[in-house]
Amino acid sequence: MQTDRWHFPVWLWYALLCIFWWGLWGFLSKIGSATASPLQMQILFTLGMLPVAVGMLLQMRWQLDRDRGGVTYGILCGVATGLGTLGYYAALREQNVSLVTPVTGLFPVLTVVLAFVVLHERLNKVQMGGMLLALASIVIFSI
Repeated sequence: MQTDRWHFPVWLWYALLCIFWWGLWGFLSKIGSATASPLQMQILFTLGMLPVAVGMLLQMRWQLDRDRGGVTYGILCGVATGLGTLGYYAALREQNVSLVTPVTGLFPVLTVVLAFVVLHERLNKVQMGGMLLALASIVIFSI
C-alpha cells in the first residue's frame, strides 16, 4: 500500500483563484468600457479595490510594515498596474476583448526577461521555447 499521495499545491489553488478573478475582471472590463472612458474605468477600478484593501488592513489589525524597500516597490507596483490597466481599458474601447486580453496577457514575457537580465535568473530550453510560442501567439491571435 502506497502512502505517498500527491497533494494539490497551495500555490496552485491561489493561482487558479487568480485566473478566475482576473478572467472575470477582463470580462467585466469589456462591458464597462462600452459606456465609460478608460480614465473613468481606472478611477472606478481603484475605488473598487478599496474595500479589498480595507479588508486586508482589518485582517492585519491596521499594522503595515514600514520597510523602505517594501513600501517603495509596493507603491511602484501600484503605479505600474494602474498605468497598465489604463492601457488595457483604452485597448478594449478599440478592439474585441477576445484579442486584447490574450495579447496583454503576455506581460509575463517582460517579467521573465527582466528577471533574466536584472536578477540573473536562468531559463531552461523548455521555458525559452514556451516564451517563443507565447510571442508567436500574438501573430496567431491577430490573424
